[in-house]
Amino acid sequence: MINNAWYFIYHHNPKEKWSLPRGFAEELEKQKIYLIRKEVSDPNLMELPSEKEIRIKKIKVVLIFYAGYNEKLNNNLINFKKDFPNIILINELGDEPQTRKLNYIRAAVSDISLTPDYECYKYWKEKNFNCYWFTHWADSKVFYLRNQGERKFFIGTSMGNRKYSFFLKLLLGKFFINRKLFDYENTDFYNNTKISFQYARWSEITRRIFESGACGCCILTNKLPEGKMLEKIFTHNESIIFYSNIFSLIKQIFLLLKDKKKIKRISKNSYFIIKNNHTVEKRVDTLIRLVNEFNTEDKAPACQ
Repeated sequence: MINNAWYFIYHHNPKEKWSLPRGFAEELEKQKIYLIRKEVSDPNLMELPSEKEIRIKKIKVVLIFYAGYNEKLNNNLINFKKDFPNIILINELGDEPQTRKLNYIRAAVSDISLTPDYECYKYWKEKNFNCYWFTHWADSKVFYLRNQGERKFFIGTSMGNRKYSFFLKLLLGKFFINRKLFDYENTDFYNNTKISFQYARWSEITRRIFESGACGCCILTNKLPEGKMLEKIFTHNESIIFYSNIFSLIKQIFLLLKDKKKIKRISKNSYFIIKNNHTVEKRVDTLIRLVNEFNTEDKAPACQ
């Protein structure tokens, strides 16, 4: 596929230097994919390539990263697939499971669709759609281990005002930092945080698990249902800490307060799991493989 062009459409806020899809685009280019980027600030401006553009630029793959409902895009995708059945159409179904009901058309018309949620993967497969489990990842340009020494924040998060965040502020005071972050602020913040606190309100595997873990944080997050497969990636008390309610959250925090070696051990273990399996480089490798193997019999989940 390297001799053919990939047409990549994604949403990006022009006020920000970095975003998840922009980092993915840069890695595709780094891996020698001839990429035509269509970066839009308004999702309503998403346009698929024309027949002339396809012919002149030899476009073989159309890749779309967009989380949300876009009726215009959905209609264009239906018509595009009718007109250009030989173009490999890929949709990343971002923010599933909470957006699953918005993604039916995109999943249905795609030659390859990618979901971060294992239960959604099974749902789309039951409908005979060619979907792959494609968990979130850490972009190595932003989320990497820079500080192996002492860290100034005991528990930190960038998730905003979600469940337990107000309680933790009352309980821990200045030792709990909840900060909205942009671009490369993430690098400094998570490299100065010992424990990354997360709460998945949709029982989703949040990308902050991979991002903070890639910076060397000990991950503390709510336990998800078994079908979400988070425990296939990380092991409780070995590479992650789970809590199930407010009482177990308090218990886990105080256990970690008394055991600095445990914090370091779990941080180290999760870091190597993410570094070896859940970076942008790994996800781009996987997508290139899926495109190259398209139409083969191998339809197993992309993330093993």
